[in-house]
Amino acid sequence: MAFPLPRPARPELPQRRVRALECGQGAVRAVRFNVDGNYCLTCGSDKTLKLWNPHKGTALRSYQGHGYEVLDAAGSFDNGHLCSCSADKTVALWDVATGQVLRKYRGHAGKVNCVQFNEEATIIVSGKGVGFGGGPVNTRAPPMFWMRPRTASPV
Repeated sequence: MAFPLPRPARPELPQRRVRALECGQGAVRAVRFNVDGNYCLTCGSDKTLKLWNPHKGTALRSYQGHGYEVLDAAGSFDNGHLCSCSADKTVALWDVATGQVLRKYRGHAGKVNCVQFNEEATIIVSGKGVGFGGGPVNTRAPPMFWMRPRTASPV
């Protein structure tokens, strides 16, 4: 008879603030880590998306291309691409290294509040609904799925 493995210890929650990033983006709408936790993205009301090294507190790149505030963002598994969404009703696919918008996806009737890649970063899903304590999800606005082209061309 095999005994079950013991439960792993719970991770310790942070006890103190390590650093505050001076973003200079107005209101920061979202902060997201990349897959391995070495970088983070801030989404600002100033229409920009910024890539940071949070361990050093340094800004690495600023991404500009949305017409209104940036509300959410996500990084691909290989850290080569970003996707972001905005109150300008668009979803943008970015090249991390060049900072260029590779493609803009349009189709939402209102502001886009959330965005995410699938595991392989071949599909982007975006939604109008508000999640996690921000209010009810708009059930009349279904999520949209965007296929990422194999070779994205400039907008």
